[in-house]
Amino acid sequence: MGTINEAVVETVEEQVSPVTVVINEAVGKGFDLIFRLKEDGSLWDQNGIYYNPAQMKIAYKRIFEGNPEDGRSIRATTIYLLRNDEGDKGILVDADGIYEDSRMVRFTNEVEKRYDATRERKLQTKNKLMIAAAGLLLISSVLTFKLISSRK
Repeated sequence: MGTINEAVVETVEEQVSPVTVVINEAVGKGFDLIFRLKEDGSLWDQNGIYYNPAQMKIAYKRIFEGNPEDGRSIRATTIYLLRNDEGDKGILVDADGIYEDSRMVRFTNEVEKRYDATRERKLQTKNKLMIAAAGLLLISSVLTFKLISSRK
């Protein structure tokens, strides 16, 4: 077996982009479907299964800005991790950056608007529960005070 001439061997450093890291982590967490938007704005996975956009939720969203120093035009990539109540989880990538795709804009606006409305309802419910708990605490304190006062 021959010897390796170290002067000739080049070291190739593999650079993994942040986009790849996020996608790999997402797949590791069960987001294994690859979603695509069709021309009509409908959402499909790699197996040809249709998903109703009204039933999808954005579990995670990350925007990666382009690097203007690399000589290419500035582009942004957005990764959406989507899920529904049936447990289907997948990845939708918008790599068009500043060249916005109206399908993607409509889809994400619809999902985010629904998410914001749901979050607002949950916040209102949480506030009502906190007010009710404060009221019960106040009533409990008054009753305890009256009970202690009546024993004296």
